[in-house]
Amino acid sequence: MLPVLADRLGLALWEEIPLYHFTPQTFSIATDRGIPQQMLAEMDLRDFNRPSVLFHGFANESSGTSERAGALKTLHGLDRRIDGTRLTGQASYGTDPNDPTSAALDVAGYTLYYGVLYGGRLSGVAIQSALMQAHKMYPRKPIMVMEYGHWADNPADEAQQLRVLHTYYTQLSPDFDTEDGGFVGAAVWWTLDDYWTQRPGLSVETFGLYRPDGSLRPAGVAAGRTFARTAPSAPPSNVRTSGVAVPIEAGQRHALLL
Repeated sequence: MLPVLADRLGLALWEEIPLYHFTPQTFSIATDRGIPQQMLAEMDLRDFNRPSVLFHGFANESSGTSERAGALKTLHGLDRRIDGTRLTGQASYGTDPNDPTSAALDVAGYTLYYGVLYGGRLSGVAIQSALMQAHKMYPRKPIMVMEYGHWADNPADEAQQLRVLHTYYTQLSPDFDTEDGGFVGAAVWWTLDDYWTQRPGLSVETFGLYRPDGSLRPAGVAAGRTFARTAPSAPPSNVRTSGVAVPIEAGQRHALLL
């Protein structure tokens, strides 16, 4: 189970319910039926005692304004009642850095594909402009870059994938919240491995830092080097754990949810 490994390795996790590419209509229908609420309750209680789970996500690249904002506010309130210890957010389209629907959430998350899927040629200026617009929209929230990346179907694509990594990281890293005045709380490459897809005309998406044979693509080698700059210099030498999971003990707060 991924959270168990993350607990032991000290990795932070963002968990989300699968409200992917929802529209105003699907938000209204699903929320009226209580489906997102049920999925969120199950996710929250399943990993309630997993310290690696720092974030609860409620939607991914969905559209609509009032319907989406209303659904996210409802889910945020439910999450506070069930847990209240994790930060809440969504992964909204990066095409609109001024998206207002993260107002009720703790962080403002975006997927950024400027110079890859939209926004013309790959440009650090365009990436920085989007970051600053998002920060202006949410000056008191961490900006979470939930996705950025490029496919690598062939050697030429692998070279472009590497350029995308360098261009984005050059713009993102100075604004990491580990720096003075930084506001970028996360920057997640999409993705670690290639994956199967149901998109018409495709069988495998090749966004991975790793090739199917397990070897690293050039972007993977570069990512290992650059990401290490923000890692701890050395692991603590005196920390020991038996890695034994402890079951959740039902209490008064859980009874109030049912």
